[in-house]
Amino acid sequence: MKSLIGSVAVTLLFAPTVLGPVWAALGEPAASVERDRVIMKGQRQSRPGTGYTIDTISVAGIQVKEYVSPDGVVFAVVWTGTGAPDLQLLLGEYFEEYREGVNAARSHRPKIRKPFQLKSERLVVERGGHSRSLWGRAFLPAALPPGVTAEDIR
Repeated sequence: MKSLIGSVAVTLLFAPTVLGPVWAALGEPAASVERDRVIMKGQRQSRPGTGYTIDTISVAGIQVKEYVSPDGVVFAVVWTGTGAPDLQLLLGEYFEEYREGVNAARSHRPKIRKPFQLKSERLVVERGGHSRSLWGRAFLPAALPPGVTAEDIR
């Protein structure tokens, strides 16, 4: 019995490592933005917007802006730079929906060369660019604060 309790304690102690780290993402609390900064090893700045806050993380030629609503939820993410950030990190629970959209776009015939767009009731993702100049944005339409439009997210 004692070894079973010890095994459970060790398992619980290392569970975050086994299950993967918990970090900020679309739809997560504002406090999680700092975890993103630590994981990306970047510099963070914060500034107020009209009805929201923008936390900017800069690292290795990439700039990520996380838009936080007055109720403390990340409702949008925008990125620009020489590469793409870790979208699994930034999109969190919405990453699978994004990946399914990318796979569907890749299988589309004829091939269309234009920026990627995914629009659903839950999620909007747009990304594009070319070598060393990439951009994108993702947001939750239902989570936009009052008075904030998709055009405000840039």
